[in-house]
Amino acid sequence: MKSHYLFPGQFFVSREPCLVTTILGSCVAVALFDPSRRIAALNHYLLPRPSGMAQEGSLRYGSVSLPLMIEEMLALGARSESIQAKVYGGARVLDNVGLGESIGKHNIDFALDYLKAQKIPVLANELAGHLGRKIVLNTSDFSIKHELMSQNNRVDTSGGRCSLVTHSVRVVLVDDSAAVRSIFSNVLGKSGRVEVVGVARDAFEAREVIVEKNPDVVLLDIEMPGMSGVKFLEKLMQHFPIPTIMVSSLNPEDDAAVRALELGALEFAQKPDQFDPNTLRFFAESLVQKVVAAASAANRIKTRAKQNRIVPPTAANYSQQINESIHLVMVGGNGGAYQDLEVFVQTLPSDTPPVLVSISSVSGLLPVFLEKWKNKCRVQLKVAVDGLVPLPGTVYFAPPQKHLSLELVAGQTVMRTRSGVPVCLQIPSCDVLFQSAVNVLSAEQLKGVVSLLMSGIGSDGVQGLLQLREKGARTIVAHPESSLFAFAPQAAISAGAADDVLSPEEMSSVLMRLRSKAVI
Repeated sequence: MKSHYLFPGQFFVSREPCLVTTILGSCVAVALFDPSRRIAALNHYLLPRPSGMAQEGSLRYGSVSLPLMIEEMLALGARSESIQAKVYGGARVLDNVGLGESIGKHNIDFALDYLKAQKIPVLANELAGHLGRKIVLNTSDFSIKHELMSQNNRVDTSGGRCSLVTHSVRVVLVDDSAAVRSIFSNVLGKSGRVEVVGVARDAFEAREVIVEKNPDVVLLDIEMPGMSGVKFLEKLMQHFPIPTIMVSSLNPEDDAAVRALELGALEFAQKPDQFDPNTLRFFAESLVQKVVAAASAANRIKTRAKQNRIVPPTAANYSQQINESIHLVMVGGNGGAYQDLEVFVQTLPSDTPPVLVSISSVSGLLPVFLEKWKNKCRVQLKVAVDGLVPLPGTVYFAPPQKHLSLELVAGQTVMRTRSGVPVCLQIPSCDVLFQSAVNVLSAEQLKGVVSLLMSGIGSDGVQGLLQLREKGARTIVAHPESSLFAFAPQAAISAGAADDVLSPEEMSSVLMRLRSKAVI
């Protein structure tokens, strides 16, 4: 029997036997069934109805999702007088964040009131409480398996693994500078989330310390006497694979940096070149975030370190699928997104709409990546230039340490590159790019915008993507299971910001034919 995972802000209608799974927190899922025609449906909505400036057509809302789901059932042959319902979810998992009366209660009340008004009988319900729920609908007989989640208010509704480590992360720091070892140890120790369990001055000391301490994460300097950090990383990944963050005093704009990523390094941390309080505060927050994320990716390190991503062989046919109504593509992400982006840009046809990329981990190594990718792509790869109009067939990248955004000038949409403070600990920030499109483009123009969020640490891009979807743009989120760092994708899915959830290999092939519901 086929299986389908239902993400927040979607519904599923089927007249063939299949299993539909979803995970609920404060959200509600309404299952519907016409036993005479064997047509079943399930939705997953986050809020009862739109408020303020929210897009009324979004399936995040029960007031939109339920009527459309019933309409789809009737189109497949269901009879309105035969439809039955079961209702699940609405847990009080958000009551502790100061949002007032429970969102779950509002969702429950809406579902029950709507079904009553439609004269649809409710055969069963599992509602409220303090725990999330996993439900599995069998569309052939309307049976539903119901399972309460563990005692955890952080319910992951994305269907991926909720991967953030909860224990104190144990770190070994390898750097030939005593000052750097002292600064890093102080910054990490003060966080309360990270413990430096060992330090080493060079690769030879590091080998002994790592074996003895068996840390969760290694912070490894790129440039060291005797044996470079990259050469040591190669040996480390062969014999003792462990999440590793490379550290550099300069912008790592050479082949050594990319080689470290290819060998399995997860991220880069740049040593601060000044020590004013604001710089050190940002450095501390960013470093701790990267270390915790790296520890959480430990179960993926072995496969990703040796993985060779292959471009799908059908890429040459993608140009036939371009829809002229799509006039702009925006791509965001940060840590771990470079591999996914490489696959994506290599599968784009030469006549693709303009693509704007704001990925901080790529911008920091931009000259190297552009040189590496340019001969493998049918599109042109360029650094975004302030004031220029983005053109078709070209992928524009945010420059290092500058935010990329859109602005309306004399009736034309142009790119803006500006220095500024980090947003969500990222510069460039894809939230800045996404939200600029919301502010600059009309509702009609946004219907021709597609936005993608790839692997990412933290929440950068989540709110911008949600706003884009609310305003009518199409949104794609990288599947958590295909992302090195699944934090941003999981957060976007759970917020209902995803029209579709895809692997990087699938993104180009479905870019122009998205939908937020599935019908069999």
